[in-house]
Amino acid sequence: MFVALLVLQALASVPLADPFAFFQPSLPITADDRRQLDRGEAIARVLPGNGLEVAVFAAVRVDVDGDRLVAWMRRIEELKKSSYVLAIGRFSDPPRIEDLARLTLDDQDLSDIRACRPGSCGLKLSAREMMNAQAAASGAEGDWKPAVQQAFRHAVLERVQMYLANGQVAAYQDQSEPVWPPRSFLRLLDRSTFLTERLPRFADHLRQYPPTAAPEIESFMYWSKERLASRTIVSVTHVSIVRSSDPRLPDALVAGKGIFTTRYVNASLGLTAILRGAAGESDYLAYFNRSEVDVLGGVLGGLVRWFMERRLKAEAAAVLQGLKRRLESGEPPVVARGSA
Repeated sequence: MFVALLVLQALASVPLADPFAFFQPSLPITADDRRQLDRGEAIARVLPGNGLEVAVFAAVRVDVDGDRLVAWMRRIEELKKSSYVLAIGRFSDPPRIEDLARLTLDDQDLSDIRACRPGSCGLKLSAREMMNAQAAASGAEGDWKPAVQQAFRHAVLERVQMYLANGQVAAYQDQSEPVWPPRSFLRLLDRSTFLTERLPRFADHLRQYPPTAAPEIESFMYWSKERLASRTIVSVTHVSIVRSSDPRLPDALVAGKGIFTTRYVNASLGLTAILRGAAGESDYLAYFNRSEVDVLGGVLGGLVRWFMERRLKAEAAAVLQGLKRRLESGEPPVVARGSA
């Protein structure tokens, strides 16, 4: 009995593992943060960013494990369903043009494409993509819009095929200087040292895909059309999922690597994780995003950053609470036989 008491005292003197250790020292969690989390509230924090970079972190207690997060991620169409997501779809393996049948550009975007030229375009496209879309419009008989819609779908498909083949995509030439999304992404990844140091194989998978594709990492790609204020954004995301039994690592970690976007964002890295709580306690749902945003440059870049960071902090906690409710609602809907 005496020995048992000594063992219990020794265990009591050992500090509990910090669920957020994975993100440190990049994201220190304060005592006030922990008290807020213990009350069931979400925390959100905007992180320091360099140049065109903006970063945000949010977390909340959650009564689900990594299995539930992965199940919902596999049904990304259901997970992201909201009034802001106008259309979404997963790519087949291999990708097909039919995967993009429901993807359409708004009339304003179609008009912008017709006026595009390298160095000045309302959408993030390469010079070749601009030329192909304009050639489709010129060759159309009557209504030119369906022809441009289809040319845009082919441009998206070609970007996905190129990325899957060699990890590269064409440069954006919408502004005076071309932007290479893979280079922008590597800057974001290198700044996320907690990931490169604690999960180097997963980081290499994101850095050098596909040559370093690993069998323990599940991945897929999807496209989405989302509304931001008065404009819409079409994007393509590469999702990668890794599980771990190591208590120092997330139960499940999902990375979203931005491959293409029509507006504002040059590159992005999003991480969604289930972090293990102490024995007998709830786990935590955490979200981290680091993006390179073109509107942060120029004379008004500082003012734009101030407004953007205020909005990110205000909305991140609410968005995470919505994700928590969806995960805790149960398993995702079953896919009907024969449906995508």
